[in-house]
Amino acid sequence: MNIQATVRGLGILSICMLSACAPFGKQSPLEAPTAYSLPQGQSAHISRADWWMQLRNPQLNRLIEQAFAGSPDLRTAKARFEQAQAQLGITEAATGAQIGASIRGAGVYVSPKPSAQQGDPDHTMVLANAALQGSWTFDFWGKNRAKIASVLGQRRAIAYETEQIKIELAHAVAAQYFAWQNLTGQQQLLARRVADAAETEKLLNQRIRADLLPASAAYPAVLAQQQLRAQQLQLVRNAARVRHSLAVLSGQAPNALDGGSPSASNTAPVLVAADIRADLLGSRPDIAAQRALLASRLQNVQAARAEFYPNIELKLLAGFAHIDAFNLVHGKNSGMLGVLPALNLPIFTSGALQSGLAARHAEYNQQVALYDQTVLNAMRSAADAVSDYQTLQGQAALQQRAASVAEKAAAATQRRMRAGLDNKLAYLQKHDEALQVQMQLVQTQNEWLTAWSNLHAQLGGGFQAE
Repeated sequence: MNIQATVRGLGILSICMLSACAPFGKQSPLEAPTAYSLPQGQSAHISRADWWMQLRNPQLNRLIEQAFAGSPDLRTAKARFEQAQAQLGITEAATGAQIGASIRGAGVYVSPKPSAQQGDPDHTMVLANAALQGSWTFDFWGKNRAKIASVLGQRRAIAYETEQIKIELAHAVAAQYFAWQNLTGQQQLLARRVADAAETEKLLNQRIRADLLPASAAYPAVLAQQQLRAQQLQLVRNAARVRHSLAVLSGQAPNALDGGSPSASNTAPVLVAADIRADLLGSRPDIAAQRALLASRLQNVQAARAEFYPNIELKLLAGFAHIDAFNLVHGKNSGMLGVLPALNLPIFTSGALQSGLAARHAEYNQQVALYDQTVLNAMRSAADAVSDYQTLQGQAALQQRAASVAEKAAAATQRRMRAGLDNKLAYLQKHDEALQVQMQLVQTQNEWLTAWSNLHAQLGGGFQAE
């Protein structure tokens, strides 16, 4: 009879286990990301890590190193990574055995002391116990494994976001440094134009005093000189702003670079980047971060699904207890040992579980949209970067030829002047034209350098996802 009852009980328990899964309910389907299969590591042959090192500019290298060392954004990212690491430890600890110890004691003084038919009671009662408590949850359905994988994905995403911050920071410092170089070069060339304008005014005044020209003949030269000096002041203002921005980006006080000057401008190394396709962007850290978050959200869905299945937990209690009561009960240490298996069946919580699963589905679908948008934005910005770089490369070549022609024209006029075939005013005019073309060349070359740095940044800066 006992055997039949046992078999019947096990049969009922098996049926409960098999049928105790709460229904998933009507859930929105998980969307498929448009660019989820984006290959990784395909842009390494175009972009390279530490691309600014190719310029062999120690000053720029030092500024970027200082920016990495003192950036608040990088410190924030580091703190977020440490938080994710701590959360990983908490989640992993929840999957293992949980063991704790407890010691309790209580003493009670009663007045008047209780009466008893046998013995002579006193006023005190002492209770004490000490125990070890342990628990273990069986992860049959992979809920804990999914939670750990989710936290790992979040931690990986933060690491990739940190790399993206470094790439953007390096490009920002490089762009400001190139702007500083440009303004310094412009100031030097403009100073030469101011000197030419002053020399022109001097020659015109000599001719006016010799009654060879009317007094009004000097007005254009005076006006040009004043305009050039106004441009000088504007360049001084712009250079101060760039220095302040560059100093703050590199973790210094705004006036830290005042009084200094940048190194001579470099020519941008040639990059071969004709077409931008999705497979060239697989190693961008921002895309890798979105991919990691997508995997993390999927693990959250798996963990939410596991909640619908029965949960089995094993608890253990071991210890001893001691009681002394009013000098009537003299207790001895009593040992205790208990094993408590527990089966939790999600039968009447399906409404909450279904809502939780729906929330995880929605989070995943939202992440799919964010991932696809990140890829689209990356493709657009990379395509713009390639277009800018190639256009400015062509403009720099044309400006270089124009500057060469303008210098030759000024040199020819100078030779004619020395031969007595032309006057110095004509030479000063040609020389000023050559300086204007040279200023345009400096501007274009520095814009080309900035576009070169931006192209490296948009193609992932040589980043390789783990």
